[in-house]
Amino acid sequence: MKNIVITSGTAVGSVLSLAQSIAATKKCKVYVLCTDKKASNIIGLSKFVDKVIYINAEDECNYITQVQNWHRGVGFTEKPVLYFTTDTSCFYIDNHRDWFNEYFTLCMPSSEIIQTFTQKGLAEVKAAEFGLIVPRTQVIKNKSDISTVIYDFNFPVILKPRATYLKDGLNFKIKVIQDKQEFKSFAIRHISMNSSLLCQEFIPGDNDTSYYYLFYRNKNGDLFESMGKKTLQSTSNGGIMLKGKGEFNKNLSSISKSFLNNIDYQGIGGIEYKKYNNQFYFIEMSVRLEGFFKLNEISHSNLSLISYMDITNESSFNKVSQPSQEDGYIYIDFLSTFINHVKNRAYKLILSDIFQIVFNSKVKLNVFSKNDCKPFFYQLISTIKSNK
Repeated sequence: MKNIVITSGTAVGSVLSLAQSIAATKKCKVYVLCTDKKASNIIGLSKFVDKVIYINAEDECNYITQVQNWHRGVGFTEKPVLYFTTDTSCFYIDNHRDWFNEYFTLCMPSSEIIQTFTQKGLAEVKAAEFGLIVPRTQVIKNKSDISTVIYDFNFPVILKPRATYLKDGLNFKIKVIQDKQEFKSFAIRHISMNSSLLCQEFIPGDNDTSYYYLFYRNKNGDLFESMGKKTLQSTSNGGIMLKGKGEFNKNLSSISKSFLNNIDYQGIGGIEYKKYNNQFYFIEMSVRLEGFFKLNEISHSNLSLISYMDITNESSFNKVSQPSQEDGYIYIDFLSTFINHVKNRAYKLILSDIFQIVFNSKVKLNVFSKNDCKPFFYQLISTIKSNK
């Protein structure tokens, strides 16, 4: 039975979902390489995680060295399967792919896909090249780029950091800019600090027009999928998913399958779209587990177990057909949603959510599992103490 190793950062839910799904069935050992101390403490309480290794990484060289030293100390008798939950770990490890291929079985796509789709500005060009509809996009590096947006773009626009591993001092996920003067001031300030930004024209629509598509595609081209809507995000214009609902969409499935076949994607990933005028616009793609990866599990798609059985060449995988997604299951990032409601003084929504959690069996929380309760309650208590 092959063990698994998971790279992680601040996100907890996707790591636990993967570990719980695989280890509960296959009884393999699970190791987590985590770059966040707080997340390490939470993940380490899971009964499905054998060991959390805190990686205090300041840069790529330091990260790779610590991972290699840890691997040598463990002395694996066979290659463990390596999964990813952060873009940065994907990018770093891909840069040292030959060494990792020798000692791990990698659940990751090609180098070309990683180098392209972990960096905004490159991802949009490639997505359009392979048939997806993409909002108008401009990388902002200098004053000429700023002028292009001011004169050629419709406002509002959305600004995003280009990649987490670029370490360009940007500490936001998205920022909506309403007018040209606000954009000019913001952009000039950041390029003066040698930061580069991605600017996209804003695609109108409320939360129910944002879609997610989670998948695993193997080397034979077999594709397993799970999809639905983002029903609440950290801002009304996008951001971190706070709530989601499983909902199969035939058109979305067809578009995504065609795209993934065209680029010959192999591994786990996720695509985010926005629907406008009956068309799906590509927003971004993750080349690793999405933070809301648990949505596939609660919709009974179980991409975790399918990927593990396929990667480890289990004979029983051939007997596994694509499970039919069960629609209507609701995902809640409980603590983030609660904090968001308090911030917006939406106290009635807090009561409504609690009622749904207690009485609706289709509502599931991102970290909580009835078979693995400790991480959730530790996270809850820690959050309460830190906000006193």
